[in-house]
Amino acid sequence: MIVTELFRYYERLRDADDLPPYGFSSEKVTGCVVLHPDGGVFIVEDMRQDVAAGKKTVKRPRLVDVPQPPRRTVAILPGFLCDSAAYLFGMGEGGKRARALDQFAASRARHEAVLEGMNHPAARAVLDFFRTWEPGRVPSVSDPEILSGWLVFRLRHDEDFIHDLAEIRDAWERTLLAEEGDAVTGQCLATGEEGQPIARIHPAVKGVPGAQTAGAALVSFNDDAYTSYGKTQNFNAPMSTRVAHGYTAALNYLLGRRGTRHIVIGEVSVLFWTDRTTRFEEDVGLVFGRPEERAEDEDLVREIRAALDRLAKGRDGLFPDEVGARFFVLGLSGNAARLAVRFWVADGLGVMADRLAQHFHDLDLITQWDNQPHRPTIWALANETKAKYRRDGDHARPDPNDKGLAKLQGDLLRAVLGGGPYPASLLAVLLDRIRADHTINHPRMALLKAVLVRRRRLAGLGQEGDSLVSLDPTRTDPGYRLGRLFAVLERIQQAAADGRDLNATIRDKHIGAASSTPRAAFPFLLELAQKHLKKVRGSKPGLARVLDVALQDVQEPLTGFPPTLDLEQRGLFFLGYYHERADRKTGKTAVPATNSDPTGIDAAEPVDTFSVPE
Repeated sequence: MIVTELFRYYERLRDADDLPPYGFSSEKVTGCVVLHPDGGVFIVEDMRQDVAAGKKTVKRPRLVDVPQPPRRTVAILPGFLCDSAAYLFGMGEGGKRARALDQFAASRARHEAVLEGMNHPAARAVLDFFRTWEPGRVPSVSDPEILSGWLVFRLRHDEDFIHDLAEIRDAWERTLLAEEGDAVTGQCLATGEEGQPIARIHPAVKGVPGAQTAGAALVSFNDDAYTSYGKTQNFNAPMSTRVAHGYTAALNYLLGRRGTRHIVIGEVSVLFWTDRTTRFEEDVGLVFGRPEERAEDEDLVREIRAALDRLAKGRDGLFPDEVGARFFVLGLSGNAARLAVRFWVADGLGVMADRLAQHFHDLDLITQWDNQPHRPTIWALANETKAKYRRDGDHARPDPNDKGLAKLQGDLLRAVLGGGPYPASLLAVLLDRIRADHTINHPRMALLKAVLVRRRRLAGLGQEGDSLVSLDPTRTDPGYRLGRLFAVLERIQQAAADGRDLNATIRDKHIGAASSTPRAAFPFLLELAQKHLKKVRGSKPGLARVLDVALQDVQEPLTGFPPTLDLEQRGLFFLGYYHERADRKTGKTAVPATNSDPTGIDAAEPVDTFSVPE
């Protein structure tokens, strides 16, 4: 199923000239060997491009459609008109010199087999080059790095590469057909066609984090334990040479479009596409792409927000002709020379749109300030699985080494796209992160709220997503009430400070204990609050009355403090705390904070101010 859909996607891209045909691939070329008509080397031209990298410019190889190089391990396998300096010039140092001579000889034999007998100037020049070049001699270049990558050929005074000339391409295609005729034939598993030449080894897939940089295999067999009926290598999963080329070309195409068709969440590379061109896949690319890779462009920001709004509408946000399309999501992770399929989702576009809409509905939560993005991206959510700061006594320091839980982040995306429950450990991880860094921001709390409401909905306990969007004064869950109470106590402490910066608030010292063992924490905190209220009454009696009323309102339904709170009640504790802090209906005005203390709600948290008569 996966290979079949990838091959169909390849055919669509090939027909649109976005991917080269069978026998060709897009490779990173560093240099071009420019030949005289007699086969002499005129120059090795630098094919690299200047690319901006931060504040400096670096040279990067250029992508060129070339005859597909063979997948090599230890065997000597030459390519055609695109290869390394070892194969084209016989270059090798030290112990590699003898092997380089064998590589050059193999390359010469390969080109003679393909081009022999052709009466074309380019073919004669290439053959003369291999017959006259002294193996091991290093050609003159402006930069030795030119010889470190793939090299191609062209004739002097010609603009086209030799492999792009029609007669040369025909010769290469005839060679491929002849090799197919000598191959083992059978039924292709992907297409079901009989009598197809079966690929012994599939081309490499490059760009999956964690896999080898030279490429890895999605389908491979290299041990007798994985084979059957005496078959070797990929004859155990027979696919035609054209399908093997097509599905790997489609994978490499998707992996090369980081941020639009390819995102990396934790240790998983997530690829997505549709069976036809749709606005939906463009919207998913905009919304799920990593924000750090995007330019500071106001038009792009508006485009992303518009895409978020459309996705939040579910199938109502689709064009009428898109509803019947199919949407595919493939999760891959690297494992040395192989790729592991982490998940595969294939559904109608309407179903997938409704799943994303449900995800955004589960995330729906009042923001901390008015101009804050209302819907967190998947990257913002994944970022909340790691601690923002490392606690050192009463101090908090940034912790750049905490990369989060890679597997958990991948499972989170799988739940979003598959519509299933969020990872079972996600709630505990979020609570541990809050306990570690005391950061209670909108993306983290939206994800915590989504976990709680989806868990209850899938367990058949009802829909309560709407009731947890903002402050619910009627809610009597002990965790939720205690969270609200803690927020009021913190507000009383801040009012008593009267604008002075506090080295540590009660959140810094007591929120962990208050959220897990309320009976041990709250009696002390209430006694402390009375002392703070006494200070406020002396300077701002009107504010003191407002705070006293808020304290009584929140406390009234409580009949005592439970000794402990379970995970769900701890999650409700922090939601209650967040709701009380972010509530817009109590006369507060949200303004950007100037306090840079990293232990608080994130750096742009609104400061609570009261507009009451003195």
